[in-house]
Amino acid sequence: MVDLLIRDVGAHLKRKLETSARKNNHSLSEEAKEILQRALATETDDRKLGTLMSQLLPPEDRSDDYVFEIRAM
Repeated sequence: MVDLLIRDVGAHLKRKLETSARKNNHSLSEEAKEILQRALATETDDRKLGTLMSQLLPPEDRSDDYVFEIRAM
């Protein structure tokens, strides 16, 4: 079995990990492994914002001449 040492973990992050471990009845190591496994199992989405926005529209309403305005707040 391979070990992993993570240095310079802030006190706030360690407390959050400890709280999560207690809640899930895990040791710190078990909880960290679970979190890492879940994070690495999540697929990343490499699409760009324009692609994501155009895919919100039904195919019959899509076009190449859309203008998206960003209004100042």
